[in-house]
Amino acid sequence: MTARRAGTTLALLAGTALLVGACGGAAATSGSTTVPATQAPPSQAAPSEVASSQGLPGFSFALPSFTADTELEAMFPTEIGGQTLQVLSMTGTDFLGSGGAGNEIGPILTALNKSPSDLSVAFGGTPAIAVIAFRIKGVPADQFLNAYTQQAPQGASITDASFGGKSVKKVVTADTPTATYLYLKNDVIWTVSGSALTDALLTEAFSKLP
Repeated sequence: MTARRAGTTLALLAGTALLVGACGGAAATSGSTTVPATQAPPSQAAPSEVASSQGLPGFSFALPSFTADTELEAMFPTEIGGQTLQVLSMTGTDFLGSGGAGNEIGPILTALNKSPSDLSVAFGGTPAIAVIAFRIKGVPADQFLNAYTQQAPQGASITDASFGGKSVKKVVTADTPTATYLYLKNDVIWTVSGSALTDALLTEAFSKLP
């Protein structure tokens, strides 16, 4: 399957992940679905509030207790655009057990001979930008991405882009006016999205990623 389809799936998954964080319940070539961010009052917002405002505008939910991946959290920058980045993470067991994301990621883990405990997902956000990291321990990010090509949906425009010295993929779908940006590094797939992204904000965000 094509990179275009893979990018769509990851973009949709990024939106799903934001909803998971909200409800407690889941490219320089371009294409992607992004969940609009609301303008909630910012740096005082707790991680759960950031996740919920990005995933479901107008609503705020308290997150249940998740097992964190502090190593993955430590890869996030402390601030973007002059605002503190609120970060939270969870294991794949928590992530898959909390909603529909398992429909997308479960078969991928099986194909890679990995279990949910090998997956970690971390979310970082401000009212202006959402950064999500997906990692399967021991699996290079490009291999993780290639696994998605076996089942990714159609319907995205994927183009190459460069921000902050990083080569990324810009993913845009027909049903959303905003884009999700995809960046692969070692065993982590990063997605960056937001309802009011600027080139300056993207440049800063990607320059601060590993």
